[in-house]
Amino acid sequence: MDIESRLSGHWTDDQLIEHLYGVGPEDGHLQICGECQARLSAAQSVRLRLETDLASDCEPAGYDFLMAQRRRIYARLNEPAKSWTGRWAPAFAMLLLLAGGFFMYDQKSRQDVSDVELAKEVSCMATDSEPPSIAPLHALFEE
Repeated sequence: MDIESRLSGHWTDDQLIEHLYGVGPEDGHLQICGECQARLSAAQSVRLRLETDLASDCEPAGYDFLMAQRRRIYARLNEPAKSWTGRWAPAFAMLLLLAGGFFMYDQKSRQDVSDVELAKEVSCMATDSEPPSIAPLHALFEE
């Protein structure tokens, strides 16, 4: 028994549910306590009602049900596609994306850079051995 059931003298809801499913405590409390017996019988009636409701709502999962389900799946697989969008839309979107990427790449590569500007940029990159993002760190160590 846990603290809550020790303080009240009755089983908790968790203990009653555990007993309902056959894993609860077996201390003989249900034989002497009318209140816990009433709560257990209410829980049993709710469980029985739920089981009967679920059993009436669900079809039995027998061989015939599974075969009918398989036939429905195969029938849906053999149906022709309802529209071109479901099959061709992703391919069209990918084609559009690739065309846009090639267009942007072509625009970037067409920038006219003279040989002199290119030589200056390469020489600056060669003389600067550290990246510009390191410059703020030098200010921390200056005295």
